[in-house]
Amino acid sequence: MSISKKALSILKANFNGSLKKNGLNLWRYVFSACEKGTGVEKMFFIELEFLNPYLNPSEVVLGFDSRVQVSQEQLQNVLAGTVSAKQMKSECLVIPSYVAVKVGILGKGAKQICSYFPINDIKSSLKTFSVEARKCFFSENKLSGIISLNQSDILEHPGFLCDTGMISWDLRYEMQGEFSRGYSSKSFNWIPLGNLSVFSGIISVDGREYSVLPKKSFGFFDRTFGVSIPEKLIHLSSSHLTSVISGKYLENSSFSVHGDFKKYLSIIVKIEGFEINLCADKKRAYSLIYDCSSVKDSENIEKLHWSISSTCKKFVIDIDMYAIARDLFVRVKELPEGMRKVIKSVSGISSSGEIRIYKKNKNNLELIEHAHIANGFCEYGFLEIPDD
Repeated sequence: MSISKKALSILKANFNGSLKKNGLNLWRYVFSACEKGTGVEKMFFIELEFLNPYLNPSEVVLGFDSRVQVSQEQLQNVLAGTVSAKQMKSECLVIPSYVAVKVGILGKGAKQICSYFPINDIKSSLKTFSVEARKCFFSENKLSGIISLNQSDILEHPGFLCDTGMISWDLRYEMQGEFSRGYSSKSFNWIPLGNLSVFSGIISVDGREYSVLPKKSFGFFDRTFGVSIPEKLIHLSSSHLTSVISGKYLENSSFSVHGDFKKYLSIIVKIEGFEINLCADKKRAYSLIYDCSSVKDSENIEKLHWSISSTCKKFVIDIDMYAIARDLFVRVKELPEGMRKVIKSVSGISSSGEIRIYKKNKNNLELIEHAHIANGFCEYGFLEIPDD
C-alpha cells in the first residue's frame, strides 16, 4: 500500500523547518522479532533523532561533553598568582547539537547502541522522506543500517549514553491505517502515525539473527517534534490484542497512550470496527485517572503497573499493563534546551495486560470488548537535572 500525501507530510513535518537550531525531531519504530533457531521472541526499537542539528552543523556536540571555558585574561591572572586555578570556572554547560541513530532490544538482556552524526554528514530528500546517515537509511517504507561500538569507544565518549556491541538491520515496513491525531501544541507534537504497522526483514544483535515476520511483528511507529519535551513521560502501546470474550485474535486492532501533557494523556484506540481518539489537546472532552506504581505479584516478583481509566461522552476505557521491574531498561534522553536536562525513563515490554472498552447506554455501561494485551511497549520517565 502506497503512503498517502498526508502521512508523507507528517513524516517530513518540521524536518527542515523551525526546529533546525532549536528543537527535537524524532522518528521511532518498535517491533517484535523471533531469534532464528530458538524462536525466542524479542522486542526492538529504532530511532532517528535530530536535536538542534544546525546549531553546530559540522560537529557533534553532546550535552554531557566537557567544554573548557578559560579566557586569556583568566589564564594570565592564574599565571600572575592573583587568582588560583581552583577559583576559575573551567567548564561550561552546552546545548547539544547532533543527529543520532539509536537501536536497541527491550526486555530481558536489554541494551542500546547509538551513533551520532553532524547534520553536514546527512543526506536527505525534500521530495520524499529519505534520510541517509552514513550506513543507516530511513524512508517511508524501508529501514536499514549497522552500528558498532566497542569498550574504547564508550570510554572515549561517555556522553554516548549507550552500550557496546553491534546491531545491523534490513527492514521493510508499512503503516496499516494512518493516525494523524495525537497531540499538538506550539511547543510539542506527538503523532502515532503508524499505531498499527507491519514490519518484515532481519535484525542482528551481536551475531544473533532475528527474523521479523509480518504477522508477528506487532509494529508501532510514531513521530515527535517540538522545541521541548514534556517533563513527564508515559507511553503504552500494542497491536497484539486477543479478545477475552470470543478468544479470537483481534486483527487490525491497536492502541497507544502517550503523555503526560499537563496531567493529561492522549489515548488512541482502534478495535475492529471502530476508533476512539481522546487527544490531550482536547482534554475537556474526557476525564482521566492514571497511575504508574510498583507492585508485587503472587510469586513476589516486583512489577511496574500502569493503570489508566478514561471516560468520554460515549465510552469508558480501562487499561492495565504490567512489566517485570528487573527487565526494565533505563534510558536517558537529552532535552533540546541542554543544560544537562534529561528525561530519565524506564522502557520495557509488558509481561501481562488488559484493555476493557465500555459503551455508555444511558445510566449503564455495556462491555463491548475485553482484550488481553501482548507484545506491549511501555515507558515511564521524568525530568532529571544531573549534578554538575
